[in-house]
Amino acid sequence: MLTAPESPGKRPPPAMSRREVRLVITVRLVLVVGCSALLLASDRDRVDVVTVVLLTGVAAAASVSVPWHALRRLQSSLEAVLACSVMLLVEPLPESLLPYLLAPALAAGLLGGRQVAVTTAGLAALTLLVGGYFGDEPLTTNDYLASVSRWTFIVLAVGLLAAWVRSLQSRESPAENAAYVSAYRLISQLRLVARQLSGGLDPVTLAQHVLERLQPELGFDRGAVYVRSTGGRLSPIAFSGADRLDWSIDNPLFDEAWASGSPLRVASPLSAGTTGFSAVLPLRVGLRTVGLVAVERGGSAFDLERLAAADDFVVEQSLRLETALLFSEVRTLATAEERRRLAREIHDGIAQELASLGYVVDDLAARARFIPDLEQDLRALRGEMTRVISELRLSIFDLRSEVQSTGGLGTAISDYVRQVGAGSKLTVHIVLDESPVRLPIDAETELLRIAQEAVTNVRKHANATNLWVTCRVDPPAAMLRVEDDGAGLGRARTDSFGLEVMRERAGRIGAGLTVANRPEGGTAVQVTLGSVRSPH
Repeated sequence: MLTAPESPGKRPPPAMSRREVRLVITVRLVLVVGCSALLLASDRDRVDVVTVVLLTGVAAAASVSVPWHALRRLQSSLEAVLACSVMLLVEPLPESLLPYLLAPALAAGLLGGRQVAVTTAGLAALTLLVGGYFGDEPLTTNDYLASVSRWTFIVLAVGLLAAWVRSLQSRESPAENAAYVSAYRLISQLRLVARQLSGGLDPVTLAQHVLERLQPELGFDRGAVYVRSTGGRLSPIAFSGADRLDWSIDNPLFDEAWASGSPLRVASPLSAGTTGFSAVLPLRVGLRTVGLVAVERGGSAFDLERLAAADDFVVEQSLRLETALLFSEVRTLATAEERRRLAREIHDGIAQELASLGYVVDDLAARARFIPDLEQDLRALRGEMTRVISELRLSIFDLRSEVQSTGGLGTAISDYVRQVGAGSKLTVHIVLDESPVRLPIDAETELLRIAQEAVTNVRKHANATNLWVTCRVDPPAAMLRVEDDGAGLGRARTDSFGLEVMRERAGRIGAGLTVANRPEGGTAVQVTLGSVRSPH
């Protein structure tokens, strides 16, 4: 488990980044070469050559990365002291070597900040002054003192400038990484906790468990658990006592319970045209309402004591349900991101390579026009490559197709089917019948993927002329039907897993899947979630 990040005052300065290390080494190399060239050009003698060799050794040693943090902080100061000592070997002090001190100043500011930059500049000045005092260079020489003072000021300015740049990066870096640190810690904890949960992290299962526990306590006839859907409207994720619930989400009882966060009991039922009593229990996490449990029954009113006990149980289960909903959302986001990543890799990889090979085949076919058989084979190969590229493009479109928060399942299916129809010889017929209330995002996503798989099978294997797609959404129920007028169900292939994948997707949301031949010819694939009312 990660520990909490240390406060900025206690955290040691971070090591230089690779880019900064390369910058310092490059500056150090340029300064060594430039200063050495100026020195040797002015007076070539044995002492000058030794000085150049020693200065190069100091630069090389300073470029070596050390594992100890304390030594890293002293490395630039030691480099400045050693470089000044090497310069003092030449008398009088050659001003052509002093620019090299910019390298340790830059490293000091980037690594240690202002304190190390000031220390490095001060030690460099002290070394030059002490060396001048004990050497043949007279300390009272105005030119010597002026040169040392001038370069000390320049070295200090460069060090402070580098420290300022480093401080700006340090302010941005924690803010940028803090979200990733928190996300890593939370996801790690979630992984450990999820493995220990007996009820798992499926929101539908947990919501159904809440209704099952409340039924003997309250004795309701019908009940449902509502949460906010992607569009911000209330959507049922579990229900009990009926195949479907004709409850209006515009009922003021829902709004009042959500706003107050308190259980409500009224003498009028939630559904119109019946007599009885209803109650709404808010799902609360702290002071925040995350969902509602609505129940109704005929006969006597709900007992207040039993309703209070049920409210305590609902509040106890609220955190579990909200955690499951958050986990479901994270899983959906992660799945969508992975699909986008795969789409990018296919588009930038094999699709581009196949397109390049297609141009090669075109060139070969043009050069082989005097060899009829070869030209015909190459044309056939080019046609097959074109077909494969088209399939890849449609696969990329499949991966990138998602249910948007502003659209819904019907919009996503309609856009996908129309795109497929435009790229194939199929005549597309679409029927959409959607309620303003949306399904949970995971249910919409699974239904979209089933529709994609069914349409892909029609496009690839059915040899059909027409494609009919019907989508009816009436939460918590939905019906999706994909039909074609092609060859119908053929012999099962051992290498085809499309039907199995569709069944798995339908099973995840508790839906039923049927695949059968159409009486008029072709195949019909239907997914049914709950019980959808027939259109009037």
